[in-house]
Amino acid sequence: MKQPRRYGALPRARYRPEWTACPHCGTALAFSHPVWAKPIQSLTRTEHVTSLGFRCGNAACPFGRTVHRSAQAEARQVKGSGYGLDVVARIGHLRFGQHRTRGEIWRELHEQTAVQISERHVQNLLEVYLALLRASQQDLGARLAASVAEHGGLILSLDGLQPEQGNEQLWVVREVLSGAVLGAENLQQATAPMLERLLRPIRAAERPVLGVVSDAQESIRVAVAAVFPGVPHQLCQYHALREAAEPLWEADRHLLVEAKKELRGLREVEERTRRPEQPEPTDPASAVVLDTVLALRQTVRERGTLPFDFAGLRALEALGDLGQTLDRCLEKRGTPA
Repeated sequence: MKQPRRYGALPRARYRPEWTACPHCGTALAFSHPVWAKPIQSLTRTEHVTSLGFRCGNAACPFGRTVHRSAQAEARQVKGSGYGLDVVARIGHLRFGQHRTRGEIWRELHEQTAVQISERHVQNLLEVYLALLRASQQDLGARLAASVAEHGGLILSLDGLQPEQGNEQLWVVREVLSGAVLGAENLQQATAPMLERLLRPIRAAERPVLGVVSDAQESIRVAVAAVFPGVPHQLCQYHALREAAEPLWEADRHLLVEAKKELRGLREVEERTRRPEQPEPTDPASAVVLDTVLALRQTVRERGTLPFDFAGLRALEALGDLGQTLDRCLEKRGTPA
């Protein structure tokens, strides 16, 4: 029996829809339930991701039961899998771009990334990659009919993943409300004409498009305007917030660097406390000093993530709490022993 994979404590990410109002009646969306929640392994990190589902708050809306979900959350994962789409794109690139064997792909992922995966599952994700590329070759009109009947139209998301810098990108078009992949293609350059070619089969299906969600890349904006003129184009808040937070992120990173500089004397304190003839101290005061040194080092090892998880601020807050603890200890003037 296959044992469940254990990750330990994971950072959490929660996503809500990029639009806040019902595309049919304009009423504000209200939280309904989590659509899915699971650990997702990407090439750079593992997180526990939750996609929050929202519904129209208007009881009279004809599509009040439609569950709206985040396009960004859907773009991070493969349905039914715990691996990010970037892992799938990397595997496809190594197989068809560099002609690696399954074993070679597994060894590269094992040695160069933090992805936990078996050699057999590399084959499974390779089949997912091929299924994505085949999505553009199906009859979209028939596939989308049920989704249009249920939700009153389509909300599209367009995103690209680049497995390695300087190589081709895997571009994927999704229908957000149903989670269906409508098209995928490897592109050497994500120019507006190439992205238009990826979007035109969806327009040819002649199904109503309620909106498009993407990042603020200029070629995407031009392609969407050319293929779907007049359709609302919502820029992804996550990407917008990342760009807006860049100056604060740099300031926070500088703050953490300065905090590390202030603690450079820790090594000298530790060496003076540990004696060569007795590395582990027996007196309570020396033990407290060494515990404090360890706590200070762990504090400045904080790592943040864009847009608003600032490691420097968290480190300073933790240093302040540690300082208050030491002050209380000093006020007691030692121990009864």
